[in-house]
Amino acid sequence: MLKFLTGLWSKETPNVTAAAILIGGASLASRAIGLVRDRLLAGHFGAGPELDAYYAAFRLPDFFYQLIILGALSAGFIPIFTEYLEKRGQSEAWKLAERVLTTIALVFGMVCLGLFISAHKLVPYMVPGFSGEQLQTTIALSRILLLSTFIMGLSAVMGGILQATRRFLAFSLAPVLYNAGIIIGVLGFAPSFGVNGVAYGVVLGAGLHFLVQALVAMPLGLKRFGRPSFKDPGVRQILRLMLPRIGGLAASQVNMTILLVLASTLSAGSIAVFNFANNLQYVPIGLIGISFAVAAFPSFSKLAAAGDIKGLKDSFLTTTHKILFLIVPATALMLLLRAQIVRLVLGAGVFDWDATIRTADVLAIFVFALMAHAMIPLLARAFYALKDTRTPLLVSLFSMLDVVFLALLLKEPYGLLGLAAAFALDGFAQFILLWFLLRRRFGHLEGKYLSKSLGKIILASIALFGFGWLARQAVGTVFPLRTFWQVALQAGAACVLGGGAFYVVARLLRVAELDDWVRTLKHKLYRQAKITEGAEKAGL
Repeated sequence: MLKFLTGLWSKETPNVTAAAILIGGASLASRAIGLVRDRLLAGHFGAGPELDAYYAAFRLPDFFYQLIILGALSAGFIPIFTEYLEKRGQSEAWKLAERVLTTIALVFGMVCLGLFISAHKLVPYMVPGFSGEQLQTTIALSRILLLSTFIMGLSAVMGGILQATRRFLAFSLAPVLYNAGIIIGVLGFAPSFGVNGVAYGVVLGAGLHFLVQALVAMPLGLKRFGRPSFKDPGVRQILRLMLPRIGGLAASQVNMTILLVLASTLSAGSIAVFNFANNLQYVPIGLIGISFAVAAFPSFSKLAAAGDIKGLKDSFLTTTHKILFLIVPATALMLLLRAQIVRLVLGAGVFDWDATIRTADVLAIFVFALMAHAMIPLLARAFYALKDTRTPLLVSLFSMLDVVFLALLLKEPYGLLGLAAAFALDGFAQFILLWFLLRRRFGHLEGKYLSKSLGKIILASIALFGFGWLARQAVGTVFPLRTFWQVALQAGAACVLGGGAFYVVARLLRVAELDDWVRTLKHKLYRQAKITEGAEKAGL
């Protein structure tokens, strides 16, 4: 029994689609728990000053975590670690991983300590609309959250190892445990410590995030902390790739910080509403766009290391088709049910109907850019696999200027909705630029075939929206929609009828991706049956 479970836990997943399904399933679980987390936060604190302080406090630690570790490390570490595995052997690859882990721990520990000491000077610049007790609460929360940032930095190295070796199960479940830790903070710590208790839950979640990945990564070959080194050729290669990525992530973080600064000058609750809507839109982005990008990146890196550019392009296009087939109908569904989604997820406690409408309005604007934001992670990883982190950097720098211009232009006439529109329009600008530049690198990206396929998917999604709208209206005329279950029934009826219409139209239009997904799901069900049989033989 133990041998079977251990093998399942540490099993390599070589197929991109299978890996994406695994990552997507875990991402769905993580997002579901994350939505429970948001519902608990909304019910306990409401869209008010305490929750504004909590979300604002994330900006300082998240700025450097996102900047140095989350995206930058994977962009530099995975291609080089994969190259070491392919060309230099296991021993050299694991020595490199040990040196990277120790170097990251040293650098990140010093950065977090510096931020802890200077938080009282930095935080006021990030939330100029805060003062008095709310500002002091934000500073205190930022300092607590820096501990979680250090732990997550170490965890990111473990995650990079798991991605490069295609062990996606523990990597995928780590965010689930992270959100579970925050929920423990809301339910267990917040009653005694207030909003600080939620931050303690974040630290607990970070510890669980690290532990679950380390338990798989370390037995693969990570035996000890190596000696930190900035002179090691592999470390220097990783750093060279990381630096432009750090610049790109800095621009992205500046974008969010600018929007946060501007939102802090609007009515109370604006930051919370913006974050709630942003978290909701990232459910399909994480489930579809990021899952496929993460699953495909090791394959991209392996093909690039072997010099197979045609294979890399074909893999990129195949993954693109799969993302578009899922994200376009998801866009239609979220636009149709935006108010129902917000009410079902967040409508509890002191989160009233006014807050629901405000969040749904912001979500509606975000939804129009779902396709762009879902494709950006895949486009960026195609460049990273080619060891080109400068091109995404230049696009991110353009994005920073674009957001500033659009936010300042739209804030005064449209308020929070204007900030959401600036975020959405900038997403389209990034997508178009990255696609155009990657097309120049590959020569062509089968534009005619892709446009034809996308057109069919859009038509099927229009059918989804139309029939879903009929179901939504029909249920709304029968029930007063005053309870959770009545709203859930309305949303469920729209999903079923709309989803059925999408399937029928996609089948009539002969959308190739539909057949691919049907075959993949049948194959997964067959394999699941075999796994169940194996479990029975193992005595489970």
